[in-house]
Amino acid sequence: MKTTLGVDIGGTKIQLSRIEPDYSVSFLKKIPTALMRRGTPAFASDLADLIRANMPLSATGVAVSLNGALNGGLVVYSSLMGGRVDFDLQDALTRKLGLPVHVDDDIHAMTVAEARLGVGKQTSSFAMLNLGTGIGVGGYDDRVIRGRFGAGLISEQIIYVHELGEYRSLDRVTCGRGLRELYFALTGRYVEAVNIFDMAKANDESAVKVLEIFSRCLAVALGMISKFYHPEVIVINGSIKRAAGQYLDAAEKHYRSLIGEIYQAKIAVSNLDFAAEIGVALQGAASFNEGTK
Repeated sequence: MKTTLGVDIGGTKIQLSRIEPDYSVSFLKKIPTALMRRGTPAFASDLADLIRANMPLSATGVAVSLNGALNGGLVVYSSLMGGRVDFDLQDALTRKLGLPVHVDDDIHAMTVAEARLGVGKQTSSFAMLNLGTGIGVGGYDDRVIRGRFGAGLISEQIIYVHELGEYRSLDRVTCGRGLRELYFALTGRYVEAVNIFDMAKANDESAVKVLEIFSRCLAVALGMISKFYHPEVIVINGSIKRAAGQYLDAAEKHYRSLIGEIYQAKIAVSNLDFAAEIGVALQGAASFNEGTK
């Protein structure tokens, strides 16, 4: 593989990076996703313009990861593009850019990277838990488990949060968005996840309480994953992994009290950054090298 432009599209930001032949990655820039025409397939045209304006001269391909339900390079569902769209993003970008483009959803791309360059080198059965703005799971058992499309989208699974006296989806308790939602529920104020972790270190009572709830709800999610996939290892990646020292011990302790030993997995934190971009680049390497679709 030659130099590739990595493009990771999230709900709040689009991250651009440079991926070298050895899969080392250097950050280029971030832009707010809000600058794009969201909620319409015109998002793809704006994305092509963004890529064209930031393409490294030496790049021979583009690796795009997207939050949504995909079937290959076909976007089946994406809130960013308007819901159920059945839009072939890979083909559209390839035609607009005149370069090979490979597209995958972020969850399964991260699982590919973990299988090839991370924990997958030690085990053939693992689950990749993405804790970023949202939450998702990639299963691996000698291959990535994709289903027809969208396997591992557990964000809408419901659990009971007794401190709030209500049921909430995992998306509202066990990711960056969930941390913000929990802090708002307790205080009436929205605070970004990174600030909640900093405030907890400073012994802010509400922030500490949020992390207690987060850890317990994360343990429930880990239990679901263990029952769904029965992996040897559950590896955590995504932006929230950076604060694992503040929640993972408590989450793991509760997790091991919830389910029987036969279902329990080893819990690990991924050492891969830019995993989604790397995972797409790994899949598209042959076409990037050949200069074909």
